[in-house]
Amino acid sequence: MTKGEKQGQMTLSLKQAVDWHRTGDHAKAAAAYRLLLTQKPENPLLWTNLGAALRSLDKLEAAIICHRRALYHGPKNPTAIANLGNALREHGSFVEARHMALTEETGIANGPAATVARDLQGMGRWRASLPAFDKAVAQDPKDAELVILRATSHFMVGDYTKGLADYNDRFRFSPTSEPTRKSPRWRGGPAKGKRLLVMSEQGLGDMVMVSRFMPKLREQWEEVWLTSRGPTMRLFDGVPYVDKVFNKNSPPPEGEEDAHVPAMDLMTIAGLTPDTCPPPAPLGIPATSRERAKKIVTPYAGLFKIGICWAGSPTFVQARRKATELWRFLDLATIPGVQLFGMCKGEREADIGELGADGLILNVAASDRDFADAAAIAAEMDLIITVDTGLCHVAGALGVPTWVLLAKPPFWYWGAYGEQTYWYDSMRLIRQHTPGEWNAPFATIRADLENMVL
Repeated sequence: MTKGEKQGQMTLSLKQAVDWHRTGDHAKAAAAYRLLLTQKPENPLLWTNLGAALRSLDKLEAAIICHRRALYHGPKNPTAIANLGNALREHGSFVEARHMALTEETGIANGPAATVARDLQGMGRWRASLPAFDKAVAQDPKDAELVILRATSHFMVGDYTKGLADYNDRFRFSPTSEPTRKSPRWRGGPAKGKRLLVMSEQGLGDMVMVSRFMPKLREQWEEVWLTSRGPTMRLFDGVPYVDKVFNKNSPPPEGEEDAHVPAMDLMTIAGLTPDTCPPPAPLGIPATSRERAKKIVTPYAGLFKIGICWAGSPTFVQARRKATELWRFLDLATIPGVQLFGMCKGEREADIGELGADGLILNVAASDRDFADAAAIAAEMDLIITVDTGLCHVAGALGVPTWVLLAKPPFWYWGAYGEQTYWYDSMRLIRQHTPGEWNAPFATIRADLENMVL
């Protein structure tokens, strides 16, 4: 093959890789970039393109290394600088991301307002981020994501009025998530009719959390109906504050209710603040779930039983950052008298077998039918240790002692600092000091757990 033929093949392959990348076939694009790098290993564009493709494939650590390699071969490459900054933000490394934004050759000393706001927020500089968000929203009022992010900063500095006002823009950011009905949307005030339909939205844990606002609806409405995702339906079936539960995918026929309300609106209607937040509402745990749980835990009656969860739903955009590694929990199994129960549901259940930890961690999630089964197991535990996922809301609502591992920065529910939370009296928050670093939180868990059981 002549030099010209090789060059032609190289150009064609690069075009194919870019085309695959642009059309969303990131695996093919990544494979093509790797092949091209065997021929031009010092090409910064190929390295950063590979990093971008890997980031889209959720291979974030490798993506960051590829962008760094690009900058090694092209220190002032603006594409690589921008790509590395974006990957670092997703990784939670906001301090370095801010540095990348400042060095990016954009001609703007401090970077675009939206980038500055996101970086400051990611660094936990909530108050400082607000002027940047105000500027960014003024520059691009159509970007609803900026308003939702600004809501987080308002909440974190304690301004719930402004936080809730911004949070109410959530459906503008994600229109397909808005539950819609032909009946009027209730926004508070006197009831107009007798039946209100509360419509499920957001995550499973969010619905458990906001259920605390539903008992008070009885003061205004004769009947309260609820739509729920399948895994939480039995938690709300038979509770005194809900008359009827429907699967979210099979709501009641149009015209059956007098008004509807998206569930998260209940925070605004109630005028949520840390001082006015009501206690958790009771959850329904069927007798069959309690019997199953009793049967599972009875052999371990003499041991200190700890339910653990190391990852949440992979469909949630922040799930990766909030998750930790199962192997970190294995150290707790060395404490005499402790028995671990795996309560992580989904693809990360497999971590138990992959670590060979089946004898050390009893995988109770494997036979869970839904959150009612999980709730029954949680009620039998002496302690729950979990990352920020739906389990922590269920355990907290039940009053089970619960330690929640919080990534930095945390979700706004948990506030900017402290171990206590107004949401649940039985909950303790154990926070990362450095984004992505779990050593210190687990050292705290180990030391405090030994004090509890030894």
